[in-house]
Amino acid sequence: MAERAPDPEFVASFFTLTGAGFGEPPRHGFAARCEAAAAAGFTGIGLHVDDLARTVAGGLDVDGMRDVLATAGLRVVEIEFLAGWALDDEGPGGEGVAAVADAFGGRHVSAGEFRGGELDPVAAAKRLAEAAGRAAERDLLVAVEAFPWSAIRDYGTAVDLVRRSGAPNAGLLVDVWHFFNGGASPDLLQDLPGAGVAAVQLNDGPRVHDDLLVNARATRRLPGEGELDVVGLVQAVERTGFTGPYCVEVNTPGFRALPLEEAAERAFTTSAEIVRKARSS
Repeated sequence: MAERAPDPEFVASFFTLTGAGFGEPPRHGFAARCEAAAAAGFTGIGLHVDDLARTVAGGLDVDGMRDVLATAGLRVVEIEFLAGWALDDEGPGGEGVAAVADAFGGRHVSAGEFRGGELDPVAAAKRLAEAAGRAAERDLLVAVEAFPWSAIRDYGTAVDLVRRSGAPNAGLLVDVWHFFNGGASPDLLQDLPGAGVAAVQLNDGPRVHDDLLVNARATRRLPGEGELDVVGLVQAVERTGFTGPYCVEVNTPGFRALPLEEAAERAFTTSAEIVRKARSS
């Protein structure tokens, strides 16, 4: 009889509990987000590189942030976001990732490219390898994400970059919304290079064929509340050996308007139910 996988940990990705849209300053501060995440059952959080300086400028220093995490029983798992490397040298995100990791540790940094443009896969893979080398110095995985409007427009391209990089700590960030709306199939996850599935972000949404950027920032729903095969994708990533932690990245206008505690509770319970369903099917 196969050994049952341990219950996974769940992580509240940064944008899930900000109460604000992508690229907007959080409506809820660091301490409030941590308290709500812990109360809902999350064991980890995501932190955007911009939010470290923002929180310190607001009067809560690094030691104070560590105290908040310790009191809540949380750890920083996901660091957002390493960009710029796919088309040219990475911007200040690399320095921000290092600052967050030095302050709080972390498991993985999400990486990708927001801009469109023509990708040189050889040059991009070389820069990914260099970024992964710097991340390895801080025991971080680099989780490469594909955005269907960007230079890394699909997960096949992301897999190719990881393979070309040769970096053992680089792998895929499988975001449900981007994976399916970028045209990927779970078969893509077989025989992955590097770190394989380095991270997973759970969410859901409609099948989208146009206005992809707008929809990605407005229709990323709770797991189980859309048209995407979240259960099947969880089963596919677990066949690769991935068992968590599962990050949850949800952000729609209606969701971010919810009271913080309700948003955290709904994000946790729907995600835990999806993983339970995937493991029992």
